[in-house]
Amino acid sequence: MNFGFSRDMKTDQLVEDIKRQTANGDFRGLAKQLQTCNDVLRQLDSSSLDSMIDCLDLKCHSLGAIALLSARLHRYTSDFPWQKFLHQMKVFVSNMALDQVQCSPVAFCELIHHLTEMLCLKKRAIEGIEIVCIAVEAYSPSPTCLTAIHSDLIQLCLMAKCLKPALKFLERNYIDLLTEDNQFDVKYVLLFYYYGGMVYTCLHNYLNALLFFTVCLSGPSLAVSAIMVAAYKKFVLVSLLKFGKVISLPRYCNHLVDRIIKPMCPAYSELAKVYAGSNSDIQGLISKYSDAFTKDGNLGLVNRLVDGIHRYNVQRLTHTFMTLGLSDLSSRVGINCAEAEKYIRDMIEDGQIHASLDQMKQMVSFTENPENFDSSVMVKHIDEQLSDCMSLERTLSAIDKELAVDPRYVHRTMGSGPEDDPLFHDEAVM
Repeated sequence: MNFGFSRDMKTDQLVEDIKRQTANGDFRGLAKQLQTCNDVLRQLDSSSLDSMIDCLDLKCHSLGAIALLSARLHRYTSDFPWQKFLHQMKVFVSNMALDQVQCSPVAFCELIHHLTEMLCLKKRAIEGIEIVCIAVEAYSPSPTCLTAIHSDLIQLCLMAKCLKPALKFLERNYIDLLTEDNQFDVKYVLLFYYYGGMVYTCLHNYLNALLFFTVCLSGPSLAVSAIMVAAYKKFVLVSLLKFGKVISLPRYCNHLVDRIIKPMCPAYSELAKVYAGSNSDIQGLISKYSDAFTKDGNLGLVNRLVDGIHRYNVQRLTHTFMTLGLSDLSSRVGINCAEAEKYIRDMIEDGQIHASLDQMKQMVSFTENPENFDSSVMVKHIDEQLSDCMSLERTLSAIDKELAVDPRYVHRTMGSGPEDDPLFHDEAVM
């Protein structure tokens, strides 16, 4: 059964047609019809759209709900009923019929993208975290499958400064990608790892942040992506914070990083050179490029480098001295005694150094790591790490076996050039 929408169609008739088409089970036909009438729906007034949404069962008529909720969000006004709309969204994502959503994955993802955009714009990001979290869990075929809406959740958590909900999804090992009927945009993968790197940077987990920025810089591309440029700038800053220098990127990273992206970031290259050297004029360099760092949203991270210099210099002293007076330490680091004492206390508390401070004698004694790796907690931790490694090995073995019998892979490795298989073109990947 086919039906068409027009401006002259009554809203109650339109709702009845949606119900009838859904009852007939022709979800793909309904999805195509709704796609063709998006412009008409978005021209309806807000009250008409509200009444139509109220007439639908959001649990049963998922395709109609996607179209109408999307149209309602596009009719945003200053008196937009956020509480009612967010309640409708929560009811929908909590009970949506996945077989219907799978017939219109692009429309569903666009609804989540637009909701995220509006919530961030109106500074209501925290109100959407639970909704998008439910949507991600319901829409993902498995916990190890990355979708286009994962990045929306991480973005909301960043904007709301509520990072804990994001960690559950960032800590998973993703091995599959839901491609939305081959209409997937790779930018959502880049955004997921870019936002993930930002989350870990906020939490001072610099190793994981570097890992996520590296994945972001590994995406196949024929042109420079603004996301990759932003990721490289943060990669440089986090490298300096963690290691005092810019670490080398893996060989599998995109060739555009060395050829194009690095030359586009002269301020960061100069900062890395000065920081890894004498770092005597770091403040002057930050002042010189403050406009560029501010424009990139990295000024706070750059200022953290100043604090990082002193911490890094203190750490280097632990490799040379066993005991050192506070006055001597402060002169070597370039700060006063009060600041030196504060840095020592903070670094001991953060686990960056192992030392004891004698306030009476104004002496610092550096010690080795007291961990003997024989406690029950450490044994449990090591056992968990081994289990994770074994699980990863099984996963990689399964992927290797699956790849070995993939006709496209066999065709590629038997000597045929990539021009014979468009699926291996960079354009196809993008």
